[in-house]
Amino acid sequence: MDTPDGGVASAFRAPRPGAGPVRKLYQVKGRRNIRASERDVAWGSFNTGDCFILDLGQTLFVWCGARSNVLERGRAQELAAAIRDGERGGKAGLEIVVDGEEPPEMLQVLGPKPTLQEGSPEEDAVADQRNAGAAVLYKVSDATGRMDLSPVATSSPFSQSLLCPDDCFVLDHSAGGKVYVWKGRKANEQERQAALRVAEEAIARMGHPPHTQVEILPQGRETPLFKQFFSNWK
Repeated sequence: MDTPDGGVASAFRAPRPGAGPVRKLYQVKGRRNIRASERDVAWGSFNTGDCFILDLGQTLFVWCGARSNVLERGRAQELAAAIRDGERGGKAGLEIVVDGEEPPEMLQVLGPKPTLQEGSPEEDAVADQRNAGAAVLYKVSDATGRMDLSPVATSSPFSQSLLCPDDCFVLDHSAGGKVYVWKGRKANEQERQAALRVAEEAIARMGHPPHTQVEILPQGRETPLFKQFFSNWK
């Protein structure tokens, strides 16, 4: 599968050309180890204990559940602002939405709001533990005589210093439906070409769902969702 740098595709299907407008939903959950994960764009993905970012391209809505904690609210706003500034050139609108005060633009996309699943503070503590182990960082290596993945770190947040410009890395966040392929600017051509293939083979070998997405990130073009797995990204 040929996926351009900075592009996203299913692990097993090439992206469709001429994709429609941006329409994504991210759940922001946790307390000490907060993570954002992409969810289906539907009210069924929401609950009252977390924050959600509805990304419609020209506008990002940060929806805060009635029982969400202040750290989730702050992190959701930071992430939405980073998407606006880093991916939309600072030109997208950003609106904070209180549970129960949804604007017509949200309802037009999501439909009438049903009774949502209740959230609880106890879930955030469980999410912190789950989030720490939900991502694994691998290095693309030929140490075994063939290109494969070698584990580098198994608990996030990772140190940014682990990403050596001479190499390519794979960040597996299959729990969130995504695998990132990071290409160092000084990595040799063999590694750069092999990185995507090795990631796809690993996805199949690990039994990840077929809808798992692979995102290619050249060094210097990292997205906010990728950076969230690293401490003190600079």
